Amino acid sequence: MRITKIQIPKEHINNGLEPISMQRLGQFVLLAGKNGAGKTRLLNLISNTVSTKPKKNQIDTAQKQIKEYKKAVDKENQAIGNYQKALNSEADENRRKAHEQQIESHKNNINSHLTEIANREKILSWKLIETDENREEYTVIPFVPKSLELKDCNAFRKAEILAHAKSVDNVGVNQLANGTFCRIQVVQDRWFNATHQESSLSQEEKDTAVCEYGNLKDLIKTFLNTNIERSIDGEPTLFSFPLGQSNLSDGQKVLLQLCLAIHCQQRTLDDIVLFLDEPENHLHPSVIIQTIERIKEKTPNGQIWISTHSIPLLSYFDPSNIWFVENNKISYAGNGPEKVLNSLLGDENQIGKLQDFISLPGVYALNRHAFESLFHPEAVVTDSNDPQSLQINDEIRAHLKDSNNLRILDYGAGKGRLLGNIIEKNKEPVSKFGEWFDYIAYDKFDFDKSECLSTIEKVYSNPKERYFNSFSSLFGRFDKKSFDVIIMCNVLHEIDPNDWLSLFSTGGDIPEALTDEGILLIVEDQEMPIGEKAYQKGFIVLNTAELKELFNITEEDSDFGFSDARGCGRLKAHRLKKEYLVRITPESKLSALKSLHKTASEEVLKIRGEEINYKNGKTHGFWVQQFANTGLALNEIK
Repeated sequence: MRITKIQIPKEHINNGLEPISMQRLGQFVLLAGKNGAGKTRLLNLISNTVSTKPKKNQIDTAQKQIKEYKKAVDKENQAIGNYQKALNSEADENRRKAHEQQIESHKNNINSHLTEIANREKILSWKLIETDENREEYTVIPFVPKSLELKDCNAFRKAEILAHAKSVDNVGVNQLANGTFCRIQVVQDRWFNATHQESSLSQEEKDTAVCEYGNLKDLIKTFLNTNIERSIDGEPTLFSFPLGQSNLSDGQKVLLQLCLAIHCQQRTLDDIVLFLDEPENHLHPSVIIQTIERIKEKTPNGQIWISTHSIPLLSYFDPSNIWFVENNKISYAGNGPEKVLNSLLGDENQIGKLQDFISLPGVYALNRHAFESLFHPEAVVTDSNDPQSLQINDEIRAHLKDSNNLRILDYGAGKGRLLGNIIEKNKEPVSKFGEWFDYIAYDKFDFDKSECLSTIEKVYSNPKERYFNSFSSLFGRFDKKSFDVIIMCNVLHEIDPNDWLSLFSTGGDIPEALTDEGILLIVEDQEMPIGEKAYQKGFIVLNTAELKELFNITEEDSDFGFSDARGCGRLKAHRLKKEYLVRITPESKLSALKSLHKTASEEVLKIRGEEINYKNGKTHGFWVQQFANTGLALNEIK
C-alpha cells in the first residue's frame, strides 16, 4: 500500500496545520523541518485521516446500493405517475384523498432514498487521502521505538516469556519493550534444543530453528557490531553480559528493538505504510541509513515516511522525495535543497560558522553536481504548479487555435508527469479534456512504463495504445506526419550530438512525425540543478543562440521564438517549425558546439570571480560540465 495523494482542507484539520496538498508520493516521503514545525502533527493527522478512509467493501457496497436506491426511486416515481393518472380521472373525494396520501407516501420514500444515495455518494467522493488501490484495511504503523525500558526475561515466568516473545510478531513497535529480550531468549533456546545431540525434533523443525537464529544473529551483528552468545546458565548474552545486564546505550536499545521488528515482522511489512518520526534520535546517521535500507528491503510494495531534521539523512535520499515543513505549512522542496538547508542550519551567520567544517554551501553544491553527473538521468515527478508544465500548457493552448483536436507526442515521457500536471491544472473534466488533447507518449527506455501508463489511464481507456518505446511501433499505430506538436521537456540535453542529424534532418523521426504545420517544442532548464550522465559525454544544454546556429535560423525567421516561464532566461520553451529542423547540417552542429564551448568557458571564469555560495556553487558545477562535455563532443568530431 502506498499513499499517492493527500488533499486535506482546513475544515478537516484541528491541530494548527495549514491545508495539506501533497501529490505524486512514491516509496519514500521525507518531511524536513525544525522541531515544532509540524512534522509529527502531520504524521498524526495522516494516520487519523487514513483510519476514516472508506474500505473497499464499503465502496463496492455503496456503488451497489446507489444503483438499487436509484431503481427504487424510479419505481416510486412510476407509482406516483400511476396514482397521478388515477387521481386525474377519479371523481370520488374519498378515493382522491387516498390517492393523494399514496402519492405523498411515495414522495417521502423518494426523499428517504435520495438521502441514502447522498450518504453513499459521500463515501465515493471521499478524496482526503488517495492510495494506490482501495483496500479492506489501510495500515499505517509508527515504526520508531519510543520506550527504552527493555524488560529483563528474569522478570517473567516461562509462560509470560513465551507470550511476550510471540507479541513481537504483531506489526509495529508497541510490544517491543516487553518482547525484545524474551524473543531473543526463545529463539536461542529453540536453536540450542534443535542442535542438541539428543534432540527429538523433526528435521524441518531443526532447520527452521537454526535458520531463524542465524538470521537474528546476522541482524544483531550488522546493527550492533557484536555477536549474540550464550552463558553457561542458558542466558543469551550481548557484549559478554546477560541481556538484562548488558548496559546498552539508548541508541543500542532502539537498534535492538528494530532488529527484532525487522526479523519477526518481515512477512507483514511487505505492503504497509511505515512512519519513522525522527529516527535520528539516539542513532548515528550512517546507522539510520543502514537501518532504513533494511526496512526498505522488507517493504517492497509499501511506503516509508520519515520526519527528520537530520541533514545527513536528507542528503542520502533523492531531493525529489523531500517535503518542507515550516510554520505549520507543507510545501514541496523538490530539487531546491538550499531552502531546507537554510532552515535546518540557521541564518547566514550560522551557515558561515559551519561552512569551513562541512563545506557548505558552495563546495557542497559543486561536488554534488559533479557527483550526480556520473549517473544516468532519472524521471522526475513534480506537482501541477511546476513552471515548465504550466509553460507547456500555455504553449499548447496557443497552438490549439481553432482546432478541435491536437495530437501531442511527449518525447521522453518518463513517468508521464507532463500529462498528469496538465490534467490537474486544466479546469475541464478529464473526459472533456481528452476530446481536444490527443496525447501519445514515447520513451526510448521503458523504466517508468507502468507509472506512465497509470497516468495515461486517467484520461484514456486504452493506455497501452498510447505508449511506445520505438518509432517503428509508433508509426505502426499512428500515421506519419500526423502530430501537431512534439514536446521535448528536459530531453534534448540527454540526446548524444552524434544522433542530432539522424533525428532532426529530412527523413529523421521528428520531421517524419510532424505535420507540415507542426512544431517541435524544446523545453529545457538552462541551468540544470541536477547533474547527470545522459550519455558517454554527459549532457549538453543548448540555449537560444546555439539552437539558432544548430538549425541555421536567422532574423528573417520571425516566427522562431521562445517563452520564458520565470522571466529570468532559465526556463525556456523554444518553438521550432518543421522546416527549421531539416536545416541542420554537420557544419551547423559543429558551429553550435563551438559556440556553447566558448560560452561555458566564459561563464566558468565569471563565476569564479564572484561570491562563493550555494547558488554559485551549483551554477559553477553546471558550466564546468557544459565546458567538459562540449569539449569531448568537439574532440570526437575532430
